Amino acid sequence: MIIEIDTASETPIYTQLVYQIKLGLVRGKLKPGDGLPSVRSLAGDIGINLHTVNKAYKALVGEGIVEQVKKGYQISEQTPPDISDEYLETFKEQLFDLLIDAKVFDIDVTTLLGEMEDRLKGDVEND
Repeated sequence: MIIEIDTASETPIYTQLVYQIKLGLVRGKLKPGDGLPSVRSLAGDIGINLHTVNKAYKALVGEGIVEQVKKGYQISEQTPPDISDEYLETFKEQLFDLLIDAKVFDIDVTTLLGEMEDRLKGDVEND
């Protein structure tokens, strides 16, 4: 799996890393039980701080997407992971913000849903 980090982005690097791993899972490039690179290895490969990788891995563990095992981290065997009420509420708030923007910029639901499907499949060049 190729991890792409945009250092010019306003999105924190650890957040980008979290979503790159989630995207790998969604697109089938990562499967339940797959091991993840060690913190040191991944940090070296993509040129970021060890603590940033560790923070991303810990966030994924907290969401139940990744689990810590003897030799590091792996994609959780439990798919989909249980979702906490707190995370579900955060997700709903983010979705609501997105829907407000779509309405303000007159993006119809069909276009929005099509864009979501394309992005998840990887059919869009700029993802």
